Amino acid sequence: MEKLSVAIPSSALINETDEKIKIYKLGIIARALAIFRVEEVVIYRDPILDETDLIREVLEYLETPQYLRKELIPLSERLRFVGVIPPLAIPSHKSKHLKIGELREGVVKRVAPDGTRWVDIGVPALAPLRCEEPKGARVTVRVVSKTPLRVEKAEAEEYWGYRVREAELEEVLRRENVIVTSRKGRIPKLEEIRKGTFVFGNPKEGVFEIMKRMGIDMSVEAWNMIPLQGVRSVRLEEAIMCTLAIVNFLSFRGGLE
Repeated sequence: MEKLSVAIPSSALINETDEKIKIYKLGIIARALAIFRVEEVVIYRDPILDETDLIREVLEYLETPQYLRKELIPLSERLRFVGVIPPLAIPSHKSKHLKIGELREGVVKRVAPDGTRWVDIGVPALAPLRCEEPKGARVTVRVVSKTPLRVEKAEAEEYWGYRVREAELEEVLRRENVIVTSRKGRIPKLEEIRKGTFVFGNPKEGVFEIMKRMGIDMSVEAWNMIPLQGVRSVRLEEAIMCTLAIVNFLSFRGGLE
């Protein structure tokens, strides 16, 4: 089954100078990703402005369950305004109250000589787990027992969050089922709309303008997902929200799941 991915440039915040506004806008993007169950967000490098580290740090912070952030997200000056962002409240963001049978995210805190991993799942005690992941890795587990605390490796069956990765624009454009979102693109037929990797430009330039500036000459499929727009320009966070809403609706109606 094709996964749903979003690709945004490292220059996504090029119009913003206020650090708090930058964080807030990333929060809107993260909310859109979570609302519409995006599995992967790719940050592609744009040499005009490379804020990859900021974008990645904020998006990863928001996706990480609150009880794991101290373990997985280093203290950073870039995160000082994350309090302005509403929480994602995705299924992997559990409370500290354990329930038998529930799935939780954990992080491997230490590896015993016998190979047992001891995992932090957000409660005072560590849980023993048989797995191969190294120290510091995230794992998804099912709570088998509370007293004593026991867990087993599990696979989430519901939306569990997105993963953030970095790539060059050419690499992204070579993917199968890649769609550039552009006002210059054609309006797709409803039956054509599908899951894939949706590539967005920055607030000043569309993907084609970025490609031209970077010397990339490739034939790519381009869709205009907001025909007859009533404003001079659609902001990045708005374009992401609109595009994903359409894909989500047609997935539900047309069985793209």
